[in-house]
Amino acid sequence: MPETLQKPEILAADDYSKSIFIKAFSKSGLKAGRHGWRAIKNWGNVSSRGVAPLLVAWTVASIERNKVRDLRRLKRDIMFLLFQCDLPPQAVVDRMAWLDIRDDKRIYCIGTSKEGEPFVERFLLALDSKDYESRIIDAWWEDDTLVIVSPREDGFNKLRVPLQKLPVLQDHKKEDLKNYEIDEDGIFIYWPDMDIHLGWEQFEQAIDEGACLRAKQRSEIFNKAYGAAIRDLRQKYGLRQSDIKDLTPRQVGRIEKGECRATHNALTKFAKAHKMSVSNYMNELANLLQS
Repeated sequence: MPETLQKPEILAADDYSKSIFIKAFSKSGLKAGRHGWRAIKNWGNVSSRGVAPLLVAWTVASIERNKVRDLRRLKRDIMFLLFQCDLPPQAVVDRMAWLDIRDDKRIYCIGTSKEGEPFVERFLLALDSKDYESRIIDAWWEDDTLVIVSPREDGFNKLRVPLQKLPVLQDHKKEDLKNYEIDEDGIFIYWPDMDIHLGWEQFEQAIDEGACLRAKQRSEIFNKAYGAAIRDLRQKYGLRQSDIKDLTPRQVGRIEKGECRATHNALTKFAKAHKMSVSNYMNELANLLQS
């Protein structure tokens, strides 16, 4: 597992971008001075001597050539997070050309204002985690290929997974495939109508035979450790196996022994029995695994 990513210094280049980041920080519970986060910068207080990456959040319509020149003089590693909002595609192409970014990892564009806040929140939470490289911050279909995005030290990583590599999804209608949700922490993509959830590692294994083999070697050990954490948390809350509604004691026992994988559907039922959200329940399990 990689070390926690060095937090980027954030330059909110206009009021809209600043408001998006302030809301996302507030909603996610993150703040300056915690876990290496710094206060959001503006044009007047960005240093050319910073060692952390500089993340420039900018509304595309506000991009100015003279400010782009100012950024280049900083001689720092710079990533761009752009908000398209209502600007037409033709204008977006023009302004992105002004940035002269040759590496697509260093730039990412959010299409609509509706997508801005949830994306930025997932992005911040991903960067705040130790396993940031396996967090999913965005996803979309390009014909029969699913594109998923995670953060990297040098920007954004895009993984393209053909549908033919995902047998669990192949027998479903296209309209059902497009009905998916990204977990608020970016841990997985969930298809509620099909009760299917897939994480970054599963997508990576689908297109990388080496990753698939390593996963198989780890899965039995992980399932046993995860099952033990589920058991310990249940006992901590004074619950019996029979208290997990819609799961039989035998099913609960098999999960806790690591004999089968805990699906999202099962975890939802465990979380409900513990009177928690699924996210909080999984965080509790993660804390037990790390202890």
